[in-house]
Amino acid sequence: MKTNSGVLLFGILTAIFQLVIDFPSASGNTGYRGRVTQHGLNYASQMAVEMLMKYLPVAEIPDLYEKMGSLAVVLSNISIVEFKRPELNVSLVPNNESSSLGGLKIVFSQLDPSIECEMKMTYKWGFLSTTRDLSVTIVTSNLSLSLEALIGIDTNESRVSGQFTCEIEGNVQLSSKSDESSTFSGLFDFVANNFNERLKAVIFAQACHNITELLNTSVHKHLSSASMSRIVLDDELLLNLKFTESPKFTDKYLEASHAGEMFLVNDTTSSIQPSPLRPPPIIPALPGLSSRMVYAFITDRCANSIWNASAKAKKLRFSVTPDTPRISNATRRYLSTSCSGGRNQCIGKIFPQIRSLYRQKQVELDLEARPSNQTPYFRFRGRIVRFQIPTTAEFFAKTRNSRDLLVSASMTWSGTFSIGTKGGQIFFNFTKLSVTVNNSRIHIEALSSPAASSQLEAFVKMINRRVLSPFFNEAGSKGIPLEIPTIPWLKFLKSEIIGGRNQNFLVLGTDFKIDIPSIPGLQELY
Repeated sequence: MKTNSGVLLFGILTAIFQLVIDFPSASGNTGYRGRVTQHGLNYASQMAVEMLMKYLPVAEIPDLYEKMGSLAVVLSNISIVEFKRPELNVSLVPNNESSSLGGLKIVFSQLDPSIECEMKMTYKWGFLSTTRDLSVTIVTSNLSLSLEALIGIDTNESRVSGQFTCEIEGNVQLSSKSDESSTFSGLFDFVANNFNERLKAVIFAQACHNITELLNTSVHKHLSSASMSRIVLDDELLLNLKFTESPKFTDKYLEASHAGEMFLVNDTTSSIQPSPLRPPPIIPALPGLSSRMVYAFITDRCANSIWNASAKAKKLRFSVTPDTPRISNATRRYLSTSCSGGRNQCIGKIFPQIRSLYRQKQVELDLEARPSNQTPYFRFRGRIVRFQIPTTAEFFAKTRNSRDLLVSASMTWSGTFSIGTKGGQIFFNFTKLSVTVNNSRIHIEALSSPAASSQLEAFVKMINRRVLSPFFNEAGSKGIPLEIPTIPWLKFLKSEIIGGRNQNFLVLGTDFKIDIPSIPGLQELY
């Protein structure tokens, strides 16, 4: 058999376990913790049964051979012709004091497929032999399959290891479909009466061998060969997802804690140094969170690491131009070099020199977050996020043939925003957004004047108040889809940010839906 029901389910559970472990976190401490509850496992079980019902009619079962004295029996062309929907139970195997290993127990019951095959019986008398071919039905009853997968980590806490066991119980009965002479009818009855138990043992042993072999050679190989301490995301960034402890299994959920961080590929030094005045975040156990299928516990140290590494890789760039989506006509006038009316404001009014040099033109703003080994970018307090982001800003005058750099500045954006979820999207709202100009440089000589610094700060604050604050709040009110682009067959449902008095970490709880036909490798079943 190429694959089987247990492996199909374990494939889904492996994918879910990947969701638990494939998140960045903080070095030396738990920065991210993922949890899959019994509800999530129950849903995965339902999906496994759906795949099983699609798979079994096309499953390939290997030939079976057994020898009883002078009689040799071969079963070939084995195919499942009828298969009722089985019952499936997935339970958690908790860690205990004697072993750090915990895992899952998967039990399929009332399988009872009806199987047809060809039987070849060969009987030898010394140098003489006779062979007979029969069409046979293998009738099963009270058939159950039990798989147990125990998960742990290696000594350096960077690789996952697994131990898999398999048991099959039930009854097997041979029934001939061919009209045979009394001689071969009696021989078949003899074979059936004496072969049923041995056939059952052969079938069960072969099935369990195939299952454990596949789990140990493919699933276990995948888990054990994937180093958690160096996961390359692209040419520039990688994650260190080293475990802080063995995966935890309770009677309500399984979870994994990680001590990873985002780095540049060529620089694996810690990008965020812990403050000597503040201990690293500690995620409490929170055993009561089990009503959703999946939970993600994300520390602010984790978010800071992601942001800082992304800034080092120059991936945090943002431009404000008249063509930027969601920029209103009212907002565009603030970027104009010319404005009229006593109550109107624009860069041309604040910088008369720019108005003289670039009449009826637009100013564009490029923002780029700067890396910092000391600045804590984010602090989580329940659903409130406080931030302080060092930034480099450049102001350009856009002409028909050029983009002239006017002013560059080092600034710090700070404030707070609230975060929430609804309808599968993340929403945020800035309750405070302010900017401080740390230093600046004039690139156009005509702009140089004693008042240039105060003019620039006035302009930046106007842009912050009139352009950026409305822009970010509008974007936050429209929501950001909660999804993983690399796993399009997984959709999140009923997601929520769990607030309360959480300090320095966010908790995201969500259910999920699996689109089986979209899973790579399973499309041929649909």
